[in-house]
Amino acid sequence: MEEGNLDDVAARVGGQISQNRNSRVLTIEPGKLRDACKFLIDEMPDFYHLSTVTGFDEGKTIGVIYHFWKGKEFLSIKTSVPKENAILNSVSDILPASILYEAEVKDLLGVEFKGNRMTLQRLILPDAYPPEAPPPLRKEADPEKIRKMMELE
Repeated sequence: MEEGNLDDVAARVGGQISQNRNSRVLTIEPGKLRDACKFLIDEMPDFYHLSTVTGFDEGKTIGVIYHFWKGKEFLSIKTSVPKENAILNSVSDILPASILYEAEVKDLLGVEFKGNRMTLQRLILPDAYPPEAPPPLRKEADPEKIRKMMELE
């Protein structure tokens, strides 16, 4: 992998680079997500393929990872947002492949992606999912309570 270019991207956005198995991970602040994706595309254009976006509950925060690959090389951009203010600026205008992935993370973990038109409607959850219930993949979500709220039990 072209380490110098990734180092340049990290330096520009104030991120930290780490190695996770066969993948390099660039960890950044939430406000730098768009810059990091744009710089990645500009500085490392071979990593144009966004394979997925992963979201996960870290306890007090929601982690979001954008996964890129080129052949047998993998690169991820990771950020976290506080649960009580889970908002990120979408990168769907920079990386059109992210539009559905971000909508999925919004449905399942409640992260708002400003600028992603697909997040204005539900993608995965049924329309009957209670708006007062926590998103289903958050640790505080209780499937039994949610089923009762939906009158499934």
